[in-house]
Amino acid sequence: MSFPIPEFSRKQVQRAGYTLVNFEESEGDFDMDAWHDAFLVLTNWRACHGYPINTFQATLRNKLKKIDPDALVAQRLKRTPSIINKLQRIKGMNLARMQDIGGLRAVVNSLPQLQVLHQEYKTTIFTHTLVSEYDYVKEPKESGYRSVHLIYRYKLRYDSPYDGLQLELQMRTKLQHAWATAVETMGTFLRHSLKSSEGPDEWLNFFALVSSAFAHSEKMPLVPGYEHLSKAETYRKTKEDSERLAGC
Repeated sequence: MSFPIPEFSRKQVQRAGYTLVNFEESEGDFDMDAWHDAFLVLTNWRACHGYPINTFQATLRNKLKKIDPDALVAQRLKRTPSIINKLQRIKGMNLARMQDIGGLRAVVNSLPQLQVLHQEYKTTIFTHTLVSEYDYVKEPKESGYRSVHLIYRYKLRYDSPYDGLQLELQMRTKLQHAWATAVETMGTFLRHSLKSSEGPDEWLNFFALVSSAFAHSEKMPLVPGYEHLSKAETYRKTKEDSERLAGC
């Protein structure tokens, strides 16, 4: 399989991001040629992340053969509208430094398997650089999101046009993945980005509560705001809120 190579400098990619954001925020008075050029830069930059994804996927599958042969592996390039939306949503976001344009996800059966996989990556000697690490299983987000994120900067032993590209590796259990899938599905139904904490509070609070119930099940830290509830209280409130929302 052949992959495109970066055709533009980091400065050009950065400027393209600013151009696309300014276009989205303008009221019609804008240079369409500039927008078209910026869109071409984004398209190339996005597609180039396919190469490091492919490389990391092979390594990930090899590790999972020993840890959980039944694990699910998914890969994706962030959708173009999602990239532009993120540039708009996060002020000062630099397209050339966006960390999750390329993404991989591993879904394992159990929490112990997740912990083994996480540790395996932390102790593996790579030419690639671990840029950031976010353990949302030990420290869940207020939304209820729980997963492990590792951000890598790609680097081969020899000079490569893909050096410096970043990608995000997500690791989660099937229970954590079921929660994330439900949030995304209901968000589509409600026409709100629940996964970005946008939408009706009753649904955002419900999914945070459900995640805390799952955390109880996995014997891991609870979602902020729900630590005061016992396991029984969390399960009971989850059932009550589920029945109430089902009747809406």
